[in-house]
Amino acid sequence: MIEKIAYIWYPTTDMDRAVEFYQDLLGLKLLFKEADWSEFLVSGQRLALCKVDEIVPRKSSPGAGVSFTAQPIEQTIDALFQKGVTFLEGVKVYPYGKLAYFHDPDGNVLGLYEPPPRK
Repeated sequence: MIEKIAYIWYPTTDMDRAVEFYQDLLGLKLLFKEADWSEFLVSGQRLALCKVDEIVPRKSSPGAGVSFTAQPIEQTIDALFQKGVTFLEGVKVYPYGKLAYFHDPDGNVLGLYEPPPRK
């Protein structure tokens, strides 16, 4: 039976560049780094990077994505922007929270999420 997510993984063509992005720009805790597989720990969840020869362009769907909780989202966006991260659009506000999206160096979609205020 499925109990929980073991890890989320993203492909990368350049492990050093990807690890630098996730560790230095996003500030994630690196658990280990190997030539073809690296893992980070994010609040008990593992985010992995897998080395591939090339990333196949996505036709119509961005594919899987991962979003990180960021509170306040605007402050996190400002800090990442100062480090060179470019966001796809401005912050989108929905009844279920605020969202903002950006890419990692390999074009994988990443997001920031701020839950709505508790009532």
